[in-house]
Amino acid sequence: MKNEMRRFFLNLRREMGKERIEEYSDKIYENLIKTDLYENASTIFVYVSMDKEINTERIIRKAQEDGKEIYVPFIEEKEMKAKKLEKYEDLVEGEFKIKTTSSDISIENPDLTLVPGLTFDKNKNRIGYGGGYYDKFLAKTETTSLGLFASPFESIEIPTDENDVALDYILTEEGLF
Repeated sequence: MKNEMRRFFLNLRREMGKERIEEYSDKIYENLIKTDLYENASTIFVYVSMDKEINTERIIRKAQEDGKEIYVPFIEEKEMKAKKLEKYEDLVEGEFKIKTTSSDISIENPDLTLVPGLTFDKNKNRIGYGGGYYDKFLAKTETTSLGLFASPFESIEIPTDENDVALDYILTEEGLF
């Protein structure tokens, strides 16, 4: 069931125009920076967007301007770590062609973790890309997790198992819930 859902939402995203994704990304950015979650976080772990994901470049740049420490995913021995990003321009290509940092500074419990995914439901479950990296990270970390999604990617209900970790919050272009 999850694999069918994953395929469906990957296709939906593939067919959605880049302009539309950017519109969603802009509204989500505007909504995010107004939240207490963002305001009160001094350390933020955030994915580096690619392939029509909700764009995080503006979020990263704004957070750094605001004096927040930014950490990005770094995959090492099948495990995702949060490693420090000094400047957006320092990003390098990492595992799975995902942009990351070459920094050795990592953090165990970032204040806020911004999570990508393909679909979400009202119970704050999500389906990602199938690697389980975020579920494993969130299971062992004390952080506030926030999924960034465009509302057309909402599902009625996502099947879950014992390895799935529900998010604390979901943020769409319509707001936080």
